[in-house]
Amino acid sequence: MPDVLSRKETEPDEGPARFNRRRLVRWLTILTIGTITMVACWQDPLYP
Repeated sequence: MPDVLSRKETEPDEGPARFNRRRLVRWLTILTIGTITMVACWQDPLYP
């Protein structure tokens, strides 16, 4: 019965790694989108 009631994890535990692959991909995506946004604003600033 405990097997039915306990929630199983869908992904294995990655351990105490400081930078895992998912975190690295997430940060690279955020930095890329931020850089593209900054360049787009510099190219065509939003004047009132």
